[in-house]
Amino acid sequence: MDWQSFWRSSRSTIVSAIIALVVIVGLFVIFNALPAGQKAKPTEVPKEEQQKEEQKANEQKNQDQKDGAGKVTLPTKYTVVRGDNLWKISTRLYGTGYNWVLVARENKLANPNIIHAGNVLTVPKAEAQERTYTVVKGDSLWGIAQAYYGSGYQWFKIRDANSGKVGTLSNGRPLITPSQVLVIP
Repeated sequence: MDWQSFWRSSRSTIVSAIIALVVIVGLFVIFNALPAGQKAKPTEVPKEEQQKEEQKANEQKNQDQKDGAGKVTLPTKYTVVRGDNLWKISTRLYGTGYNWVLVARENKLANPNIIHAGNVLTVPKAEAQERTYTVVKGDSLWGIAQAYYGSGYQWFKIRDANSGKVGTLSNGRPLITPSQVLVIP
């Protein structure tokens, strides 16, 4: 047998087999050399527990700011807890998320999307203002919602707030007419 002709004809197969063998042996060594299942370091567990305790303490502090009926008396201070954003805070304290702008303005937040756990925010008293909109030709609840909320997907809020005013077409779509005055919640 001529080894040179054999090597030339099957060189790529032999090299591929050697590479595959090296990779398999390497993976075997790596997986058997590393410890199977290490438990978390004991110092990491107290940090998580400490964060949970701080969050509970902040929630309790925020809960203490409520009067006997469970409602918050405004204006008040609110300590931000982990996972909070201005929308959630506004929903919790005002009953609607749309007043997040008041909280951002009162606290002079440069970027209202960034608040940190532990921050203390001043929550101002909100004046109850009823917004209205007079329908013009070509309007739709989708378009009105997009103008007021920034998303047409919120159209149902306007429909629900004006249940006696918004009709329904035979195909189930809402019907509004020009010069109709709608309440914008």
